[in-house]
Amino acid sequence: MRGRCFFFYGLAHRASVVIVTVIITAVFAQDLPGEVFGARFSWLLRSSGVGAAAMGRRPVVGGNWKCNPDSVSKLDDLIKNINACDTSRCDVYVCPSTLHVPYVVPKIKNKALVTPQDCNPKGCGAFTGSMAVAQMKDLKMKQVMIGHSERRGEFGIFKMDDDATLAAKLKCVLDAGMSCVYCIGEPKEVREKGLSATLALMDVQLKQVYSMLDPAKVVLAYEPVWAIGTGLTATPEDAQATHKGIRDLIAKNASPAVAAAIRIQYGGSANAKNAPELSAQPDIDGFLVGGASLKPEFVDIVKAISDAKAPPVRSLTGRLAMVATRLCCR
Repeated sequence: MRGRCFFFYGLAHRASVVIVTVIITAVFAQDLPGEVFGARFSWLLRSSGVGAAAMGRRPVVGGNWKCNPDSVSKLDDLIKNINACDTSRCDVYVCPSTLHVPYVVPKIKNKALVTPQDCNPKGCGAFTGSMAVAQMKDLKMKQVMIGHSERRGEFGIFKMDDDATLAAKLKCVLDAGMSCVYCIGEPKEVREKGLSATLALMDVQLKQVYSMLDPAKVVLAYEPVWAIGTGLTATPEDAQATHKGIRDLIAKNASPAVAAAIRIQYGGSANAKNAPELSAQPDIDGFLVGGASLKPEFVDIVKAISDAKAPPVRSLTGRLAMVATRLCCR
């Protein structure tokens, strides 16, 4: 519900800007030739920010605890970090290890989503060692993460997923009415070949799921594999270029509307120090956080992108949009 209201606010804000723009243009350009009037109108729209895709995208931050901690006794401190996050301006989710999920679910108090780290593509049955979405729904969970690089065979780990199995899993998740965090990313040897090589691999990883990229149900998590757990991170400019390239691929292969609305997280060693600068990039909508999600600084990461993407409303059009949103979403 919060995500839909945030999207509606963006839509209402843009509508308010358009109305104001029409009035201004009509008043000050009454006697201009048609083609000049059109050019001035388009310029006003662009300069007022209507074309900014980020207007309707609510930020989202996830904490992936991976196979941590080593004792249930350490979970309460980690849960405290999640509950300390302000979820009024940012969606938050946490991915505990499988054995810890039932312990964590009832202890989350701020609407953060407990999000298992994988599911199988079939459901319940003779699938030893796997989890089914029906089991997750029974535990009141609404979201699952799939495709993390550590399951795709990176870091010398046995390859447990490929693009075909992940497409089947995504279909299974969506058919069950759940949402999904879908991970993609490139290893170091691909990144060293340049942005075009990286985006070519992103196209391969997305090819079988373009048609399933529902912005209301799917969040993409872009992970530069070479930056995970290494302390390295892409420069904000490099991260932005890759995120924009991914969005352009989606515009071409799904639709411009899907590309504008879908949220793309950055997952390369994000922490409290680099989060503000990364958050300022227009096509970075959040973070999938690994090591830093086990520390109190996770709260600061959520705050950084909340401040960057959802600033206080001060403009007249913003206030009009907020009124309309409240009327439609209460």
